[in-house]
Amino acid sequence: MINTLILLTTEFAAVAHLMMSLVLFYFARRSVRFLSQAWIMLLIGILYGVGLCFVAVHDIPSPGILHPVMLIYLLACSYLQSIYPLGMCMPGYLQWGRMWGYATPALALIFIYSVGAAMGSNLAKVYEAADIPENLLSGDVLLRLTALGLSGYYIINIFRLPHKLVRRFELPPDLAVYGAALGLVAVYFIVLTIRFSLVGLMLYMVLFTVVNMFFFFRILRPVSRSMVLPAIQPVKAPPPPNVLSMSELDDFNEANLHRFEVMEYKMQTERPYVDPLFNRESLCGMTGFNRHVVLQSLRSQGYNDIHEYIARYRVAELKKQIIAGRITDLKQHGSVGFRALKTAQSCFERYEGGSLIEWFREHAPGADTSADDGGENT
Repeated sequence: MINTLILLTTEFAAVAHLMMSLVLFYFARRSVRFLSQAWIMLLIGILYGVGLCFVAVHDIPSPGILHPVMLIYLLACSYLQSIYPLGMCMPGYLQWGRMWGYATPALALIFIYSVGAAMGSNLAKVYEAADIPENLLSGDVLLRLTALGLSGYYIINIFRLPHKLVRRFELPPDLAVYGAALGLVAVYFIVLTIRFSLVGLMLYMVLFTVVNMFFFFRILRPVSRSMVLPAIQPVKAPPPPNVLSMSELDDFNEANLHRFEVMEYKMQTERPYVDPLFNRESLCGMTGFNRHVVLQSLRSQGYNDIHEYIARYRVAELKKQIIAGRITDLKQHGSVGFRALKTAQSCFERYEGGSLIEWFREHAPGADTSADDGGENT
């Protein structure tokens, strides 16, 4: 009976985290700051998936005090949870270099322990607190205590970082509540590594999943609803080649921004989008960046893909020409790069949140709107 409950609880945790990761990956197509949360949820879901496979074919033994499997899970999860909120204000994969440096002690510890276990080193049998002093000088127990201490360091950051981020950045105050709840759940898991209980393990998995779902529904959903495309800002000059080269070596986010500035300058000065044949290949050729780099830079600034970026400029140009009186008939949509009126209408509705026909009537009184149903989407 207890194994069945463990199986169901693990399945619930795995499915919930995998579902949240899929939705976050979808959000990340609009805003890169969701990408780190998506990966972390995916990794946690995979951990629970591995646990689900184990529970399905084995009975769960009593692991004793500070069991290596419990400690490795605690170390991995406490690290992931401590960097989780950072993705809200540090887009661009959380600056991979810094995060790898932050994870180096944990990775080194896991590597040393794994190599020792693979080489057949004798693992200390620690079932009671009294067994620890007897084996204190063994490398196995020292590694376990080091893992426990390092997990404590990460858990302190789980409590500390969300409060610090809320004060420094415009982030929802619920982030601080989430950090406190997540930290308490991590502390509770330390208790489980010392005094293991199957019922306690099920309670931990439920609490951990519910806390992450709280973060998902209370913070990410409102943010996703408010996501809008960035305003088109004038760029008077592109960044010099040496500045771009230096940023590519030093800072992932700054490099994306400078590449984006190059694209913006080209789009604003050369206006290539007014050519209906201008597409993503043309943009790549014009800027000298490959498709992956262009897409990466655009997503870092809030665009979903290259087609959206080009269409956004065409919609802006259409509005500008209508207000200036140079477009008095919607059949002139080709002059701003749209090959079909239906395409112009759908893009306008998507990016401006309203009907092109109604906006045209309001800003060009007496203009010809007879073409509101004309054209074919291409």
